[in-house]
Amino acid sequence: MQLIHSLGTIHRMGMEIKKGIKILLSVLLPLFVIIPSLVFVIYPKYSEVKIFVNEINISEITRNSWISFLISISPPKTEVRGEMNTNVESIEEMTSNLQPLERKLLEDTDTYLLIPSIDVEGRVVEGISSTDMDRGFWHFPTSTYPGEKGNSVIIGHRFQYVPPAKNTLYYLDRVNIGDEVIVKQKEDSFTFIVTNIEIVEKNDISILTDTLDYRLTLVTCTPLWTSDMRLVITAKLDRIYNRS
Repeated sequence: MQLIHSLGTIHRMGMEIKKGIKILLSVLLPLFVIIPSLVFVIYPKYSEVKIFVNEINISEITRNSWISFLISISPPKTEVRGEMNTNVESIEEMTSNLQPLERKLLEDTDTYLLIPSIDVEGRVVEGISSTDMDRGFWHFPTSTYPGEKGNSVIIGHRFQYVPPAKNTLYYLDRVNIGDEVIVKQKEDSFTFIVTNIEIVEKNDISILTDTLDYRLTLVTCTPLWTSDMRLVITAKLDRIYNRS
């Protein structure tokens, strides 16, 4: 009887082992088929998938959203453009009745204008005459200082100097929406994001209008080698990403 009982136990164990093997095979065999199939399908696309993953840059997506927001809150052109001054030939002549500056704060703080995308770097100068523009990028005296609330206007020559010189707005027409414009001082730096590009009449004084936001307006002559019109670049202070 003992022998019969032992044989029965061995038989049941054998059946359970066979059952376990069947279950294991039923799981492993599909995997052996599916995994190679997936590798065969995905591997040729590996480079494309890797590029796609690398392009998912949360910081860049957030930054682009911020740029879109800055553009969306800009006032319509019809509200801020088209105010001509027929008494002057150009906006640069709007300073003829101003008193001499008591202090040139931007020059005292060693202020520079930088536009990395077009390799621009030059000193910002002050004065009540457009001839001061011959010394550097001219801060229009009635406008606010860069980084302060309002419209800070900087005007520069287009072809007094030409590249590879950096202190020129020769390539200002190559600036794109979203490019950075940096105003750097001894102990401070302000980064602006370009939100608008347009061409206006040379006596369009509306580009000098003060605003409630933090903006920088860059102005130069256009078309190149003429002074017929004015190329105007509007940039908003990037207060979220870069202000040190």
